[in-house]
Amino acid sequence: MTTSIKSVNTQEAQASALGTTAEETEELSESTKMQLEALGITVTEGMTEAQAQEKIEQAKRQKAQQAGTPASETEVTADIKNLASAIGISYEDTTDPQEILTRIAEELEAQIDEAAENPQELNNLMRYYRELTSLDAEYDDIQKGQAKIYSALNMISESNKKAFGLE
Repeated sequence: MTTSIKSVNTQEAQASALGTTAEETEELSESTKMQLEALGITVTEGMTEAQAQEKIEQAKRQKAQQAGTPASETEVTADIKNLASAIGISYEDTTDPQEILTRIAEELEAQIDEAAENPQELNNLMRYYRELTSLDAEYDDIQKGQAKIYSALNMISESNKKAFGLE
């Protein structure tokens, strides 16, 4: 299942029309600073939030390439829950990650509609939206991979039943 937000395209167009001057002048958020430090990236003077987020994404991609394996379901679920917390969505520990993704999308859509006149807030919300899109795709890929594995195991099970005359 893929999450979608209906009004994002028009909001992105509004953000483009308003320009990125608010994002260029903003200081780095504490969470961004912590992420940079955790990845071993030095925070430079004059670094914008967008530049910092790009460096974080590059470091994550590089780390994933070095590891040679995609993120696990546990890692993606933790990232989904972190995004939910950042946006202000509460959830139970047992809540399905897909449900959390859906709730994040709904909340972002509502916040984007409210922030239509505030370019700085709109930029922050669009950053969250990009992260949501990425996490949704990752989680969907993991679910598809698991379905293929379960299907293959089922085929092996059926084959073994036939081979041993149990069917």
